[in-house]
Parts: sequence; structure tokens; C-alpha cells
Amino acid sequence: MAITSSDIAKLAGVSRSAVSAVLNGHYNKVSLAKREKILSIAHDFHYRPNQAALILAKKAVRKVGIITSPFMSSLYSDLVSKLAFLLKERNYSSSIVLPVDAADELEAILDMDSSGVEGIIVAYALNDIRKITTKAPVVSMSPYPGQYELRVDLRHSFQLAVEHLKGHGHAEVGMLCPKLSVVPLQHKGYLDAIGSAPPHILEVTENKSFAAELRQMVEKQNVRAWTVTNDLLAAKFMKFLLRQGCRVPEDVAVIGFDGAPLAEITPCPLTTVIFPASAIAARCVEMLFEKIASKDNSFRKPPELIRPELYIGESCGCPPHGRNTMVWDGQRISLDGDLHS
Repeated sequence: MAITSSDIAKLAGVSRSAVSAVLNGHYNKVSLAKREKILSIAHDFHYRPNQAALILAKKAVRKVGIITSPFMSSLYSDLVSKLAFLLKERNYSSSIVLPVDAADELEAILDMDSSGVEGIIVAYALNDIRKITTKAPVVSMSPYPGQYELRVDLRHSFQLAVEHLKGHGHAEVGMLCPKLSVVPLQHKGYLDAIGSAPPHILEVTENKSFAAELRQMVEKQNVRAWTVTNDLLAAKFMKFLLRQGCRVPEDVAVIGFDGAPLAEITPCPLTTVIFPASAIAARCVEMLFEKIASKDNSFRKPPELIRPELYIGESCGCPPHGRNTMVWDGQRISLDGDLHS
């Protein structure tokens, strides 16, 4: 059984307040002889402070809570890992919770707040954080309009992709997505970039006429360049095109979004817009500590948007530029960081 400060007080023949003073570094309050006795007992019995007691005593817990959805892509795992590393550099530990729904998330936020964490990061907020009152400052990243303080600029990401394809001479550019309703910002960016040209939207989910619609767009409407809302879908799209006898990028050009390492092993190296996890994590931690330092827990407006960058493969029509050798850099979750390495 672990020794407590009360046990040390009894063994040393001193008060608990004297033990507390010595163990917390306030040596001037206790005589040298008693101090040495207390420290000797604590050392010999491998004393460790009670974390719950420290919280109740309002000691510095130096812990930050991180909450994110377990149903998100591996990119959010990468983001959470980078958040934890950045917090560790500041000598803060992380407590990570993966709620399964909005009610579970709300309970996690309130539980963390009551446990005494110094701040909370909600990496994929399902609740409207503006309506939740906490003692600890919160930084919110959310897929819902008006509910995030920081996130990737999804609108710009599709502007970037479309402009690059137009630079290759494509007058007609399509947008491929699971369901248009779940990618509103990407859709706006796409519409911004195509300007007065007609939109060509192709949804995949529950679309039994997908093949016929694609054939109509490619062969009849000359839509031979496509932006795709995630890299896995882009890879499957490329495979589908190849089975239909279409070459990538000679017949149809493709750009994905995520920056997943699979971009390096698709049939044709995939050009993709990289999710800037490193930049988002760095700014998120900065914002949290700005709130901690200023004691200002208010929701930041307007939200900050982190712009992504384009990773050039060959699927867009750019010439091959890979190494003429086999390179193994270990297993990675994202290409984030490759552009500046």
C-alpha cells in the first residue's frame, strides 16, 4: 500500500502541514532536522503525491484534455498525435477521449473540466462549444459552420485543385464526392474556381447510375479533369477509370484531398491537397495557451483558417519527378511535412 503524507507525518512526529510544506519545496517553514527526516522517510517509502488530492488542492495539474471522434479518418489520428507532442514539449500531459456521439462528447467535456485540466481541445466538435460553460479554456475545431475557431480552409483547398487543373488546359473540371451535402465548403470552393463554366458534380454514394453519368460527362461533355474530396475515393476512382480503358492522366486527370501516403502507390502517383495537420496543431496549441495566459475563455471570432498546399504527383498531368530508386521512410499517416522536408 502506498504511503501517504499522513503516514509520513506520523512516522516523523510532525504535523501534516509540515510534511506538505517540505514536499512542496517550502523549506524555510520547517527546521533542518525535521526537513531531513521528512525527506528521508518519503524517499525510503517511495512516496508519490496523490493526484486527486493535488487537483482538489488546486495544484498545477499541467494536463490538457483532447477530445475527437473515433469515426474520423486517420488524418485526425495524425492531428491528435501532433497535438500531444506539442503539449509534451510544453511539459503538459494529454488526456485523450473518443466520444461516440454528441451527448458522449458533452459529458467528456464536463468531466474533463471538473477534473481540473488546464485546457481542452475539441478536435472535431459535435456540440456547439459556444453554448457550453467551462472553467478551463476550450479551443474548438468543428465541421459545422459557426462552431469552430480554427480549421483547414476547405474552400481554398478546392480552389487550389481546380486552378491547377485549369492550368493544365482543362476548361471543364468535375467534382467527385460521396454526397454533396456533406462537403459544402469544398463545393463552394469548386464553384468559386470554375467561375462561369458549368458545374459537373458526380456523387458516388447510393448512385446506381454512376458509371453512366461518368461516361456521359467524360465522353459527351469533355469533363476530363476531376477534383475528389478524399484520397481513398480518388484512388478508387483512378482504378475505376483504368478498368474502363481510361488512362490517368492522359485521358482523365485527377486531384485528391488529404495527403494520405497512398498517394505514392496509386496506379499513377496522385496529386493531392495536403491536410495541414502540423500547422493546425501548432496554431491550436498556441491559441489554447493564449487563452490560458489571458484567462479569456471566450469563443474566438472570426475563425482562423489554415490554408493547405498542393502535393504534386503525376495524376494531374505534371511530368514525373520521382526518385529513380526505392526509398523506405517508415510507415506514415500523412504526407504532411513532405513539402518542406
